[in-house]
Amino acid sequence: MSDILKPVIDSATCTGCTICVDECPTSSLEIEDDSAILARPDDCTGCGDCEEVCPVSAIIME
Repeated sequence: MSDILKPVIDSATCTGCTICVDECPTSSLEIEDDSAILARPDDCTGCGDCEEVCPVSAIIME
């Protein structure tokens, strides 16, 4: 099991604004059904940029 934290996105809270998708340095996130998803978890480095920029606090690193 990896020690790298990954973003967990609350789809009920996410507004689909795309800020996290745009900020992700590894392009690991995508918008699907008006919500962000971790589309490429193996590419995610756990930097936390997405959590920091989310305007509605829909992302937590776990």
